[in-house]
Amino acid sequence: MEHCIFCKIVEEQLENDITVYEDDYVIALVSLHQKSENFGHVLLLPKVHIRDIYELPVALDIPIMSALRTIARAAKKAFSADGIHIRQNNEAAADQEIFHLHFHIIPRFKEDNFENGVYEKLPLNIRKKLAIQLKKMISEEVNF
Repeated sequence: MEHCIFCKIVEEQLENDITVYEDDYVIALVSLHQKSENFGHVLLLPKVHIRDIYELPVALDIPIMSALRTIARAAKKAFSADGIHIRQNNEAAADQEIFHLHFHIIPRFKEDNFENGVYEKLPLNIRKKLAIQLKKMISEEVNF
């Protein structure tokens, strides 16, 4: 897709330092936008351009769900989270801002005030540290 930032990331391998999971079908990276009480927010996206959930081919159901489960388990451990929030938006009315299917995997904590928190842009050096922390746990999940 010509002007899709996620397609550009995949094609040009732009975010290697913050990529936490990758296989033939999907890639996951630490999100630029984080809430201060919920560091560890990850984006999971298919490597091929798919606009939204309505266009998702059945062949990607298992790879996406498998990656979501792996990353969620690893994030819970890596960040000592009380739970994991998985969010996916479709169309502008549902707050989809980038029109390439993607899932948000967000560590949650009791009384973390997530819904009232404000997203901030996290510097690359901090995102790299989060990626290292998470990759270690993902490696353990994949090799269990």
